[in-house]
Amino acid sequence: MNSKKIIAITGASSGIGFEVTEQLAYLGHTIIMIGKSEAKLMAAQKLIKDKTGNSSISIFTTDLSIQQQVRILAEQIHKQFDKLDVLINNAGAVYAKFETTEDGYEKTIATNHFNYFLLTNLLLDLLNRSEQGRIINVASDSHFSGKIDVESFIKKKNYFILSAYAQSKLANVLFTYELAERLKGTSITVNALHPGRVRTKIGNKNQPWYFSVPWSLVMLWHSVSTNTAAKTYIYLATNDGLRYITGKYFDNCKVKPSSKSSYNKELQQLLWQTSERYCSIKY
Repeated sequence: MNSKKIIAITGASSGIGFEVTEQLAYLGHTIIMIGKSEAKLMAAQKLIKDKTGNSSISIFTTDLSIQQQVRILAEQIHKQFDKLDVLINNAGAVYAKFETTEDGYEKTIATNHFNYFLLTNLLLDLLNRSEQGRIINVASDSHFSGKIDVESFIKKKNYFILSAYAQSKLANVLFTYELAERLKGTSITVNALHPGRVRTKIGNKNQPWYFSVPWSLVMLWHSVSTNTAAKTYIYLATNDGLRYITGKYFDNCKVKPSSKSSYNKELQQLLWQTSERYCSIKY
């Protein structure tokens, strides 16, 4: 298998996404950086190129919470690349209050799950052209407290920031398991990972001071560096020993059990069918 891969990663301009991109660039891979801010992406691209000497780094700007922009992104990637070896669905966000996207969906589930679902489905043909395509979904142990309420995807129902986030992360794991089942018989694997409580600014974005201040304190005393968290990403993206491992949940480069509800087949299928409907896509 060719050791040099074409790897797409969302949320690549800052935080752990930036760290993972830099480490993959050092290894000589071709990187597709995806982010919301063109200015941040350009600055990150230049910094990584200068540090690693790897010039094979492309940038694509999109708001992943907006489905039309995700579709345009997929078209742009198809025009520039004839295959994709690894897709890392990393971008995520938290929102202090209930908000909806221009598509009419609650913003947390739209950003953290529908973007994974839609982009992955739109790029499956490119992944299938790889000798061994890999999909990596960044979830979180927050999913252990998550519950799926599909009505909350479009309606305000006792919205609470941490519950909305936990629901979106459970959706990531459910999606991973259902997709792995559907991809049996292909060369594509799909796994989820828990990055740890990573020292990033995700809890400071889009937040009022009474949430961002406690978040900053937690990050100061109870978190791991992006460098440490990146190890599991790199492991899943590049380790040849994982080419037949699929439908698993990883933490610190090891498989571990996910929540009981994440193995619920009916819930996996309900989420898939709901996602198909809300993303207007058929597998």
